[in-house]
Amino acid sequence: MRAREIIRDIKHLGVYSPEQFVEYLSYFRQKEGISRYLQQASAADNEIERRIQSRAGATPVESDYGLSERITRASSLTDLRDSTTLGIVSGCFDLLHLGHIRGMAYAKQYLGQYPNPLLVALTLSDTNIRAKKGESRPVLNINERLDMICNVECADYVIPLEEPNCLFVLEELRPDYFFKANADRSQDIVRREMELVESYGGKVEVFPPRPTAGVKSTTKMIESVVERMMREW
Repeated sequence: MRAREIIRDIKHLGVYSPEQFVEYLSYFRQKEGISRYLQQASAADNEIERRIQSRAGATPVESDYGLSERITRASSLTDLRDSTTLGIVSGCFDLLHLGHIRGMAYAKQYLGQYPNPLLVALTLSDTNIRAKKGESRPVLNINERLDMICNVECADYVIPLEEPNCLFVLEELRPDYFFKANADRSQDIVRREMELVESYGGKVEVFPPRPTAGVKSTTKMIESVVERMMREW
């Protein structure tokens, strides 16, 4: 699926209020074109719902760097390192929910106070997400997730990780800022990533608390869809 089809299916999962979905859509490039598509598109045959129901997740695929010029490797960005203020966000970004995008928007706005801000998103491979979260994940394969991130207005580049964590890319790019949620500090690998950034003089910026009423994580989104389907059965 391409980004507009994924957004259509997410809309019809019923996990967002109308107001939240308007905000969600506002973060995407070509939002007017997506809005026109959504007005014409059918809600039938929701592929995301089918994958959630099957509990099999997406079929793992290899990253397609030809999908967008925004999909790149760390080695391709090293020449920009000295001429930009580089920030990195990272995650699975499965179903790319409102919390994910708010975090990206915050990171790009934060970087905007410095010269030539550049925001790069890192996302795990299908195989590594499956190893981390179980056989039912990811719901969206790597290329679907890459396409979604490339369509987020504040993301300049996205790097699909070949490794199971961010350490190699952080060492290669040495970003000025590494953005993480406060809750992520409980993970050993995230603490190691933060320590690496701080070891060369980079800074870890923790996302500020935001109102979370009604905003679900990917896991909570999946659980709410499963609960609704069980009630309908």
